[in-house]
Amino acid sequence: MDAVGATGSGRRHLLPKCLLIAVLVMASAACGSQTGGHPGRATPDEAPASTSAPGPMPPPARCRVWGCRPRQTIELTRSWTVRLWLSTDELNSHSRPVVQLLHGPVAVQWWISPQGDGWEGSLTCLTSGREPNCDLIDSRGMHAQIAEMLILRGGRLVHPARAEAISNSFGMRAVDLDGDRYLDVIGTTNDYRPNFAQGHNYWQTFRYQNGQLRLTGCAPKSGNAPAPSSLLTGTCPLN
Repeated sequence: MDAVGATGSGRRHLLPKCLLIAVLVMASAACGSQTGGHPGRATPDEAPASTSAPGPMPPPARCRVWGCRPRQTIELTRSWTVRLWLSTDELNSHSRPVVQLLHGPVAVQWWISPQGDGWEGSLTCLTSGREPNCDLIDSRGMHAQIAEMLILRGGRLVHPARAEAISNSFGMRAVDLDGDRYLDVIGTTNDYRPNFAQGHNYWQTFRYQNGQLRLTGCAPKSGNAPAPSSLLTGTCPLN
């Protein structure tokens, strides 16, 4: 009995020591979870954000297949530049014009036109407005031309889906006809009466507004008369 009693007494003396050790361990763990800057507040481990500039984007594979070469460079702002790349192979019916956007010396975007022929296009840009914008004009088949609007917005070139104009004759040009700091388009259309060679030519104007280039009207084109200086409203031929 004494042996049993002595053992029970030893357990009673050990119990407070065990509790004390547990309290000390918990306190030590709590201290280890604190940060020096905010005592008592746990902070998750986070990798520092990268501040390095992105590497240059190489030309798209299709551009390399077409043999693209830089043809025209226009500075939009002190930081942003656009560069037009065209194919050197006029027999390649699959080539398209390509526009490169650069931030400083770094290429950050390549935009491929879905429709132009890709070997004789040109860029016209307007940089005085809130949003620098450009019209890419290129041939589209034997006689036709297409103009496509590109806008520098949020560090990207944006092409609104309906911001394009097509004419069935050569002679397109981009100019701001209404003073809203967005480029409009002047085109030439043929009425094919009785055919293209003997048909009559008309000026036509397209206004950029609300994400689209919309035909506003036409006027007969005669002799060496200058191109329109304002938006036309006359009737256009049916062709």
